[in-house]
Amino acid sequence: MSESTNDNSLNQPQPTVFKKLIEPIEEFVAKQNDELPKHHNQKYEYYDFFIFLNYYFVSGAKSLKLLINTLLNQGLLPNELNLRPVPYSTFSDAFERFSPNLFRDVFQYLVKDFHFKEIPELMILGTLYCVDGSLFPVISSMSWAEYTSTHKAVKLHLCYELNRMISVDFLVTAGNYNERKALLKMLVEGVTYIADRGYGAFYVYHAIIQAKAHFIIRIKTNILFIQQESLKVQLPISVQYIFREVKDELIRFNNDKHSNVYRLVQFVIGSESFYILTDRRDLTTFQIIMLYAYRWQIELMFRFLKRTMNGIHVVKHSQPGITIQFYMMLIVALLELHLKQETI
Repeated sequence: MSESTNDNSLNQPQPTVFKKLIEPIEEFVAKQNDELPKHHNQKYEYYDFFIFLNYYFVSGAKSLKLLINTLLNQGLLPNELNLRPVPYSTFSDAFERFSPNLFRDVFQYLVKDFHFKEIPELMILGTLYCVDGSLFPVISSMSWAEYTSTHKAVKLHLCYELNRMISVDFLVTAGNYNERKALLKMLVEGVTYIADRGYGAFYVYHAIIQAKAHFIIRIKTNILFIQQESLKVQLPISVQYIFREVKDELIRFNNDKHSNVYRLVQFVIGSESFYILTDRRDLTTFQIIMLYAYRWQIELMFRFLKRTMNGIHVVKHSQPGITIQFYMMLIVALLELHLKQETI
């Protein structure tokens, strides 16, 4: 009897890797699809659009149009994928027909409701977000994507959580949109935001504090300030040889109309000087330095989106269409991480 059971189980179709990948969100997306009002002559549904767009970013295909016309519609993709053929024009229209908010809800569902492994050493320091913006070049006919007088680009403003090493929020804007303003739109109470010099401004520091959040931001070395108090420099002996001229002090900026007192950590590595400003006084000198160094993780995420996921190739020219593209790329990144962590 046991041999017969085993034989039957071997004959059952095995789920594809892609099926396992989308399994966590399949029911959620199907429910979204069922709740959408249907047009009387609608032939292509949100569920099919979502699943195939997911497959496109997973597959590594260089062209969405070629993938549809030469593989999907010619029946050359495995039947096990259950991907429905669709005219490319119909698929393209779906970027305008379905709201980016649908994809936002899937993304937030994954971020908030799914377990991703946490880094204990970072968790004890609070919730930590790296923030930065990255340009994606686009064609010159995209008038809304202003960057310079001769070039067009869109900018992805990303919040990347260090605790779980995942993207948790973003904005899509024209290339010339101010990164500081983008950050202030995404502030969350209790989060410590880690950023480079482009985010340094008195009004930004004050707004973050007013939002009951925190910051660790590199600032320019020529800014004028008054020392209020010198703090004890706390560095492990094993790394002291790396850093020179280390200072840790409370300061007040000469031209800050808010007259806030901040903490400034200064050090030199090689020939480069670093000034790291923060409002957090509970961390050691070394913790502040290392958290700023972790900012590089967001640069790696941008590289992953552009190169590994071929995000440098914009598949739609409207702002809603590009927003859907970024949501899907980040959803795929979360699903891939979830699958890897579940199978380890």
